[in-house]
Amino acid sequence: MTVELRVSVDGGGQLEDLREWMGGLPGVAVRAVPRSPERNSQGTVWDFLSLVCATGGPLVAGVRALQMWIEARVTVVKVEVGDRRFTLTGTNARALLPQVVEAARALEAGATAPRDPGSGPAEPERRTPAAGASDEPA
Repeated sequence: MTVELRVSVDGGGQLEDLREWMGGLPGVAVRAVPRSPERNSQGTVWDFLSLVCATGGPLVAGVRALQMWIEARVTVVKVEVGDRRFTLTGTNARALLPQVVEAARALEAGATAPRDPGSGPAEPERRTPAAGASDEPA
């Protein structure tokens, strides 16, 4: 089984740097996904990176590599795992990335948290993020 993480970064140059950084990790496939071209534009701009990770070690290694990349920069990175969105910065990545792994594992296991009837689609279990972290529902 595999899990897809969608990683967005402000600025195409940073996305290229991240693609190069993540390339070559065993069990992690990295693919740049272009956004629809705007009218009268030349070339395409990447919308996000798709990181498809094998479960277990490759998933953890991929998230750890992402953490190291974020901590080395002053940037904001957005990660989507299923229906959950995480906003990561160099100051909160260490605290929040374990929740990314947890959400990915819950997604692969098909686990959902108990919910009130009529509250909409089931969501993975949520934990309160560390101070300054953002864990936004999709």
